[in-house]
Amino acid sequence: VRLRPDLMLRLQNGRFDDPQRLFHSVADAWAGVLSSTTDVKELVPEFYSGDGSFLRNAKRLNLGVRASGERVDDVRLPPWAASPADFVRKHRAALESDHVSQHLHRWIDLVFGSKQRGQAAVDADNVFVHLTYEGAVDVDAIEDAYERRATELQVSEFGQTPRQLFLRAHP
Repeated sequence: VRLRPDLMLRLQNGRFDDPQRLFHSVADAWAGVLSSTTDVKELVPEFYSGDGSFLRNAKRLNLGVRASGERVDDVRLPPWAASPADFVRKHRAALESDHVSQHLHRWIDLVFGSKQRGQAAVDADNVFVHLTYEGAVDVDAIEDAYERRATELQVSEFGQTPRQLFLRAHP
């Protein structure tokens, strides 16, 4: 939202989202993802490349005030990041580490494989809103025009879980 506010405004009918939901703190986003099944975040490529400018409110947009009284502005970084550029550099180093390479098969299982659906997904804390799963809803069978349009918008604007490609654990 900080770099391309026009895209966010298009999604939110001409308004920025509620300040309580805007990305304002790495620590708070992490805590939310770990504590709520409805708080889903995507680590976009900007987390791993570039100068971290997506974390700054360089345009001085009025993004609102949270219930705590805190103004939403630059994203608050963790103490181990000296700057947005340092944050991105360290994220990329972690992504390219031997540890991540040695455990990539676990990510494949979560996103495309055996832990994407069913009890294995529940056990891995990897469950999403039912509308995000391919084939979960037959949109053409929804007779109510309002409900059909709402379902289409949900999928269009908030995405789908990738197609499950593997039914057994990835080697």
